[in-house]
Amino acid sequence: MQNQRYLIIATIDNIYTQNKSIDQNQYLAYNRDFVPSRNMPLSLFLSSETSSIEFNLIYQKLPANVTITSGEQKSPIEFQCEPTMTISRVHEIVCQLWKLNSQLYNVTLLNESIIDQDELLSEIGEPIDDLKLKLISTADVKCAITYQNETITISATDDTSLSSIMKEVLEKLLISVDDIEMFEFQMLDESESSINVDLDSTVTEIRTDFNITSDTLPFQLVKKEDEN
Repeated sequence: MQNQRYLIIATIDNIYTQNKSIDQNQYLAYNRDFVPSRNMPLSLFLSSETSSIEFNLIYQKLPANVTITSGEQKSPIEFQCEPTMTISRVHEIVCQLWKLNSQLYNVTLLNESIIDQDELLSEIGEPIDDLKLKLISTADVKCAITYQNETITISATDDTSLSSIMKEVLEKLLISVDDIEMFEFQMLDESESSINVDLDSTVTEIRTDFNITSDTLPFQLVKKEDEN
């Protein structure tokens, strides 16, 4: 397959549709170890640093069908892989695609039972042809960041700096971290007025300054006005 261009809103299915030469016994594999479902957006595979995605054609249907859900995400991640894939690798895949801090999440069963990271998919006692897993946050607090018409949830600890949260948000929006100086976080005070917050502040400091007792901190991501 040659290099091809797609809209950022395209899905894996658009690649299959565009390439009529892919027959029913061929599948697009990513990183050579999993086949993403056709409804997965291509934007999941992009980052703020690269606009290219590489897939490889494989000639067999992989037997394990995996679905991972998260309360922070709008849609699940679904893919096919070998039953010998480890839970650690599943964890790595979903955190990479959802652009999450992997240290703040665990892959569990649907009932949130913890699974050993070294276990193979074939060893966890669930149907391998319809394996449903969950990604849960282990963080102390969550940040709900509103940007334009979208709200992004970021897990954080009390010691996390707002600059780290900002970088994670920009990565999710496919905006280069080099452009961080073009953006700012704002919070609403009691009179509903917007107040800029210092990116050097930690979550604990913001909770203290704004007297926030909730486990969710609301921010607005705003692009700074051109000062010239």
